[in-house]
Amino acid sequence: MNIKKLALSIALCAAAVAAAAQNVSDLIVSEAVAINVEGIVDDFGRHTPWVELTNTSQGTVKFAGCYLTDDPAEPRKYMIPKGDASTTLGPRQAVIFWCSGFADEGTYYTNFTIGPGSTVYLVSNDGRTVIDSIGIPEDLPSDLAVIKVAKDNKGLIFNTEEEPALPSPGTLNKAGNPESGAQRMARNDPHGWILTITSVSVVFLALIILWWLFSAIGKGFKKTQKAPAKKDPDEATAAAIALALDMEADGDTYAAIAMALHLYMNETVHDSESYTITFTPALVKHFNFRKLPR
Repeated sequence: MNIKKLALSIALCAAAVAAAAQNVSDLIVSEAVAINVEGIVDDFGRHTPWVELTNTSQGTVKFAGCYLTDDPAEPRKYMIPKGDASTTLGPRQAVIFWCSGFADEGTYYTNFTIGPGSTVYLVSNDGRTVIDSIGIPEDLPSDLAVIKVAKDNKGLIFNTEEEPALPSPGTLNKAGNPESGAQRMARNDPHGWILTITSVSVVFLALIILWWLFSAIGKGFKKTQKAPAKKDPDEATAAAIALALDMEADGDTYAAIAMALHLYMNETVHDSESYTITFTPALVKHFNFRKLPR
């Protein structure tokens, strides 16, 4: 009795494993390169466009008997041969199909080609049910891929990335593998003219800003250092001088006042008091001369 139960359990387990192995709905069209110029080459050394299938499950999937097509009106366009034992994908594994247009070249060569704007469909082995598909943008650059990456922690939901990505053939795609800025610049500006013109423009703009800044600082400094404008004596000063001249008849006094005014007007007098002129005696020989008698 126990032997019968054990045999039944083994049979059920084998059936479950077999059922899991045939779950082709776990397959997705995960990546495509429409214009292959400098990328990987096929078995014949050619840069052929290609698509990638990935098993997203934790079980083994046999995909023999499924179909690939670029025309939904013709779902059985290319049937994956059933007699090839290699048509099996383990958990999280991927496989490449070359879209060369010649199916007689091998199991992994389709009888149709792809290009920008194409859509590749994976059809179940019933020949009717579309399991998954991937659309190739019209503006997809050469040697870049349209990819699908997991959007959940368990890796069960895959969505197409909006930006072109670097190809990762035969491996599970991961987020964060977009085309870098340097690679995009190299593709759009192969000779470096845009980068050169941009760099020179930035340098000249920086020089203009520095010139304007230093000019503004220099003008402000000159204004702060500008000497005060000379002013003519006001009426009170003129009246005081005239009164002093009327009261004094001495020629030395006239000379002293004239000299003081000269020094004051030329800003060589050290005193800065208002209405005050200081006379500093000097030991000059001619100051000791005696006046002639009148």
